[in-house]
Amino acid sequence: MNVVESSARRQTHEAQALPDAHAASPSERVVAGFRRAELLNEMGRRGEALAACGRLLEEFGAMPGADVVAPCCQALRLIAHMLRQMHRSADALTTLDRLLAAHGHRSEPEIRLQIADALFQRTWLLDDPEARCEACDAMSELLDTKADAALDAQRVEARLRKAEVEHHRGLPQQALATLEAAVERFDASTDPDVVLRVARARLASVLNLRELAQHTQAQVLCLQVADQIEASLSDAAAELRVEGVRALALFFDGLGFEEQARRAELVGWLLERYGRDASSQVRRMAAVRAYDWAVGLRDRGDGEAALAACDRMLAIFADDTDVAVQRTVTSALLNKGHVLLELLGRAEEALAVYGQLVAALRDASAPEHQVTLGKASSGRAACMRRLRRAGPADAGELPGELRDAVREKIRQGRTLGDAGQPLEAVALFDEVLAAQAASPHPELRRQCARALVHKAFCLVALGRFADVVEAADAMDASYGADASTAMQEQVALCLQYKSTALDRLGQRDEEVRVHDQIVARWGNSELPELRARVAGALFRKGAALRQAGRLGDAVACYDEVVARTAVARESALQLWAARSMVNKAKVLEKLGDATGQAKAYRVLIARFGESGDAALRERVANACEWLAEAEGRQGRVEQQRAALEQALGRFGTALSAEQRTRMSRELQALKAKALGRMAKQALARVMRRKP
Repeated sequence: MNVVESSARRQTHEAQALPDAHAASPSERVVAGFRRAELLNEMGRRGEALAACGRLLEEFGAMPGADVVAPCCQALRLIAHMLRQMHRSADALTTLDRLLAAHGHRSEPEIRLQIADALFQRTWLLDDPEARCEACDAMSELLDTKADAALDAQRVEARLRKAEVEHHRGLPQQALATLEAAVERFDASTDPDVVLRVARARLASVLNLRELAQHTQAQVLCLQVADQIEASLSDAAAELRVEGVRALALFFDGLGFEEQARRAELVGWLLERYGRDASSQVRRMAAVRAYDWAVGLRDRGDGEAALAACDRMLAIFADDTDVAVQRTVTSALLNKGHVLLELLGRAEEALAVYGQLVAALRDASAPEHQVTLGKASSGRAACMRRLRRAGPADAGELPGELRDAVREKIRQGRTLGDAGQPLEAVALFDEVLAAQAASPHPELRRQCARALVHKAFCLVALGRFADVVEAADAMDASYGADASTAMQEQVALCLQYKSTALDRLGQRDEEVRVHDQIVARWGNSELPELRARVAGALFRKGAALRQAGRLGDAVACYDEVVARTAVARESALQLWAARSMVNKAKVLEKLGDATGQAKAYRVLIARFGESGDAALRERVANACEWLAEAEGRQGRVEQQRAALEQALGRFGTALSAEQRTRMSRELQALKAKALGRMAKQALARVMRRKP
């Protein structure tokens, strides 16, 4: 028996003994009886807990005293909770309705609190979005019949719940109206629970404003929430400070990609206010946001800024004792080592960072620590190889003017390419390559590799596919043997552009060979960027085989993508898995395997249905629609209706207006047909009964 179970049993025995020990009144016995049922449920003895609640209600359910009725209400709510865990939602709803019918008219504060909690609990048991909204309205109406400030938090919660349902139904305007009404009504409250929920309502409004393309208003609202919380930061509860971090994070996400200075300022503001917060949850959120910012700078190729961001984050969180924060610190150290080695070419400093990590994790036994230790050891080995083979060019300092001039020319080329001027961009990249391609200096080699990659991208945009193949071959010949992570990522990307060019040139066999080459060279890599390249290569190979009519081989490619990304948390890898599942379903449709097609869509919905990533939600929503179509073709009307309801209820915001309209009409048509069938069946039964 573990410590937790032993403690729970001890408390159960104490609760059993309590009525006898006090020769107790009914109110004391019912409280002890409820506590016993609660502890039995916590121990996992659900059947005994249900029986205990039943005995309690049988003995005390008819007593009118508020001190007895309140624990009886708690027992009914506990029964509903357990029934829901047992997947008996209908019985749970019946239990809550029994509670509301028996005690919904009572005015005692302790009973009204139980009624409010039961009403809110009821909203989670309803699957139909419209029914949920109606339940939220009923909750608000019942609580508003008596102006009791003690229940204001529950009143706001009902409106928050309704707005959430409206948001997921794809009705941001209605959700926004619900939230604004709640804020207007309860904004003046000083109750901490109400203040917290009003802040949440404002931040929920931000998401709906962005759905309506009202980005300026959304940004203003984020800062309003952040400023209000900061004004009383010393007195704010931990939950409210969490909302302060969320407000700044939402504001950060609303900034344009070019607003790097404001993003940097905002991260500094976040760290200054919340980096040493007393709440570990607040510190965790601040640490993750600071880490993501540093990684973003690294991915942009801005090594100096990424290093500064890492150092600032580590200065605040390096000594934090929270386990989750320390995991983020470990990731930040790995990132710092990568930046020093691959972007800045400072192998000695990177070696010190990796050495620090190896020393700290050498005796760690947790699997996640072992993974990190492996990455740190690989990084340290790369640093040592780099230092051993450093030639004369490495011994001398690269003139800062030359380095900055090369970087600036590449930056200008990228800007021109992004602005739709690929020809001018290619000219700048060719200037860099003509001047520096022969240099052995690691930094200049890295910049030349970047120039080749960007040149290949611009050549694709120009439709000069033969030149793309030539550039990719030059890239592989010059830099393919370089073992550094950054260089391998550039080579893999350039080969991807080569496969695209071969596809456009109609050289499908050559294209498939390039995909196989990418998988063979980087298939065992643990680096997210290279894993994404491998997943993308397999996906594109599947598409090529599908076009060639080799449908069975295409399905095998898609299955391999799904298998390789089974435990991936990176959104890029998850997106490749989702796209592969969709394509697999389309191929199975061509093969006439309707059951397999529906199963593929269901797997996609089950795996990514709870994702917050917009691109994944869009694909899940589409999968629901396609699943409905597949079920309809098989004549499975109930399953078709369920798929449409799921798409509209859970993923409404991921659907286009045209999709929502089309699917709503289809759902209404199915409901009308169902009603027609029911009417015919009822009429048939009546006719059979006539003599």
